[in-house]
Amino acid sequence: MQTAIFKSFKPVILLANDVENGVQDPKDMSKPDLLKNELLQKHIEELGRKSEEARVSANILGGKGANAAVAAYRLSHSNSKLDNEDNNIQVQMTSAVGDDVFGESLISKLEENNIDVCKVRRVKGKPTGVAIIIVTDFGENRILVYPGPNYELMPEEFLRWEDIAGGVKPDLMIMQLEIRLETVEQLLRTAKSNGIDVLLNPAPASFLVDETYQGLTHLIVNETEAAILTTAAVSLNEDTPVEEWGKVADEFLEKRVKNVVITLGAKGAYYSNRRGQGHHAKAVPDVEVVDTTGAGDTFVGAYAVEFVKKKHRGGWDIKEAVEFACKASARTMEKVGALESIPWLDEVGPDPVGSGPVRATN
Repeated sequence: MQTAIFKSFKPVILLANDVENGVQDPKDMSKPDLLKNELLQKHIEELGRKSEEARVSANILGGKGANAAVAAYRLSHSNSKLDNEDNNIQVQMTSAVGDDVFGESLISKLEENNIDVCKVRRVKGKPTGVAIIIVTDFGENRILVYPGPNYELMPEEFLRWEDIAGGVKPDLMIMQLEIRLETVEQLLRTAKSNGIDVLLNPAPASFLVDETYQGLTHLIVNETEAAILTTAAVSLNEDTPVEEWGKVADEFLEKRVKNVVITLGAKGAYYSNRRGQGHHAKAVPDVEVVDTTGAGDTFVGAYAVEFVKKKHRGGWDIKEAVEFACKASARTMEKVGALESIPWLDEVGPDPVGSGPVRATN
């Protein structure tokens, strides 16, 4: 799914779908994109057995693109409906959904959240993507995805920057890896050749050539994705020191990524835009985790909003963007679901979480 945000009537594009923390099986690389628009969420007591019994089941609209789009809009607007200084940020989504009730429901939900859906395509004869999300009592989730029609987005559709957001040059383009990889690569080439800032959230993780990273303005990965996409030997154990992620960040920086963020779950996030000088943003304390679904997408949307605001005002500060994103994603985890759990700007709170410098290990 592809999304666009408008700041001062200039769009910021977010290309996104929905498999959070997912890793795409190489056997499935030729299959349609793993888009989750309609979530079938099941709460169970534990995972790992061959057969499980769900205590609660619900249909919840979501999707990485939808989640990031709604996050970007809500986190630049107050839920009080009063005018605020950032309400000229608008969001547009370019996507493909099926010609079924789920697709119509998703479009309606996006419109309710003031998302421009003029470039959302309805594909006849294909059902909208579905994901089964199993959530434990600890709030952790596992996701099984049914392919959706987002694979209909083809590289030749995005040869010019005018094709990306309806003829208006975007402030920022955000992409995941849940559309055709060749389409992602074409969008990156088009954006870079026209001076458009890009944020890549490579989920599900898949091998990318070095050219993909070169000149990338922002890269946001979680621990699993970071470990898969780099050669740095970093353990995913809870006891792994935060500073170990400096090796991973440095590897991305060496590939000419300008800003690198590695989300660390309960530990917060590690970020860097200069080799050997990474920092740790601590997670918001005392969060009652109900469901982690959509937290990563909220982080991306929040970070994007901060970048666009500072791009127009000047004074970009990655520290402030990461801290704001940590706070926003924490609020998301306190509720069940994806879209409905995403907070508004006035629900995040004014106080920044703590952060401090971390010396990277080599």
